[in-house]
Amino acid sequence: MKHYIIPILASLALLASCTDRFDEMNTDSTALTASSVQAHMVFGRCMYHGMSNDHQRNFNLNDDMYAHYFAEGLGWTDYWRYNEGWGNIYWRDFYTERLPEYHLINQIIGDDADYNGMKAANDIWNVILWLRVIDRYGDAPYKDAEGNYAGQGNTMAYTPIKDIYPDLIVRLQNDVNLLGNPGTKTFGSYDLMYANDWAKWKKLANTLIMRLAMRMSNTAEAASLKNAFASAVSGAMNAPSDYARICCDTYVWGDYYDRTYYDWANTFTSADFMDMMNGNNKGYAVGPADPRREFWFKEGTGATSGSGWDGFPNGNYAVDTRADVKKAHGGSSSFAGLNVDSPDGFFYFNFHKTRKENLSWCLATYSETCFLKAEAALRGWISGDAESFWKEGIKASMDEVGFFIQMSGGTKKISEADKNAYIAALPSFGTSNESKLRSVMIQKWIALFPNSAEAWCDQRRTGYPDYASGVLTYPTIHPSSLVENGNIVQRIPYPDNEYNTNAAMMPSKYQGGTRDQQSNLYWALGGEGKTQSKSTMPKNL
Repeated sequence: MKHYIIPILASLALLASCTDRFDEMNTDSTALTASSVQAHMVFGRCMYHGMSNDHQRNFNLNDDMYAHYFAEGLGWTDYWRYNEGWGNIYWRDFYTERLPEYHLINQIIGDDADYNGMKAANDIWNVILWLRVIDRYGDAPYKDAEGNYAGQGNTMAYTPIKDIYPDLIVRLQNDVNLLGNPGTKTFGSYDLMYANDWAKWKKLANTLIMRLAMRMSNTAEAASLKNAFASAVSGAMNAPSDYARICCDTYVWGDYYDRTYYDWANTFTSADFMDMMNGNNKGYAVGPADPRREFWFKEGTGATSGSGWDGFPNGNYAVDTRADVKKAHGGSSSFAGLNVDSPDGFFYFNFHKTRKENLSWCLATYSETCFLKAEAALRGWISGDAESFWKEGIKASMDEVGFFIQMSGGTKKISEADKNAYIAALPSFGTSNESKLRSVMIQKWIALFPNSAEAWCDQRRTGYPDYASGVLTYPTIHPSSLVENGNIVQRIPYPDNEYNTNAAMMPSKYQGGTRDQQSNLYWALGGEGKTQSKSTMPKNL
């Protein structure tokens, strides 16, 4: 990928705002004009940096830990201690860089129908980035009463999530319509996800409509959004090759797993997730190993435990205790690691063959679409058998693993017999709709790996996978955490800069300086401002 990332950085150096300080939100950080740059270069930059910018502090130390995909083992954040210097980065970069880039692309493109595909892809990407903001922080400056969107040098009050989500869905529906007549203009090599395959962009938009509508399934808006969900199903992702992802560039200091996992040994596989992979998670199943395990992970030395497939336990703020755990296992190399070394590894990368890299940021998949349909069937939003959709999702996830391994030059895949054997050994799908939903969401959690941002959203929205039955291990909360012991982390606090300069525009609860990590977002289980307890079994249906 370096063949186009480096030119972007060189050509658009002036486009990025200074990251040494937190610039005033909504200030256009570019001095460039629409006539002085090209849309494709700006789009490539927006896509790559939308995922890569300071990945460790943006995602790894927050979403990765909260989703229980990884543990960091250094006494930092997987016991839910908040670091303001890390939590504000995505907000800052989004408002001062990504939004101006989005508006600049639209300004360059204009209203010429020949650019419809480019206009739609730019908007779909912007929706994805918006979700990374509002799904972490909550209400945010989005659009004013006159219909002007944030990011154009305008300061505005915070828009409630309940109003943002329906607007994002309408935008995506408009994008689907534009993609019906995409025109001839493209982003060239700067479309880092689908290489201007407008049919796949259209499928992604429909899957996102399903995701957004389902996110609001426990709210008063659900009734008005279920039709949008049902209308999007037929046009959504339907094959492993629809997988939406952006490959990393291991030549660039991108703070992804090649840095945090291997160079620094700051990140470990989570014990909860590896127990699920091993078939012995105490809250769900005792059975055969998941056939995805050998493709996603590689076995460690397992010096003391005897199992190289162990993960590291999440969340104990006593650093010396965690050091003892690592020492008892023989060091970080004893734990299961990401399978990056072999072409048959899902995360394979080779510094000398960047076009064969699988190390990537994962955004949406066909398997997610299947699990969304399973949940929708349980909720009565669509017709069909929820258990059949559930099984389809499990198999789709395994097919996606094989698809990307073959892309990187590998030869292995999960056989139909192994898929069926795994499904046959699972616990019963359930008798009540609630127990069936639990089955859907646990398998969806597995299939979403490593998309921790989406997995954390599902956990907060439905309560699954749950702490009460032991699928997830409740961390030892640090005394300085903004989560009270016994409650579950729900959000990232607003940046200090907002309290200092924009407090009058914030939600009333926070205008007095209140900061917390445990108040539900609007769409979360139990409702806005509530807390979720580790000991309470979820109730959705």
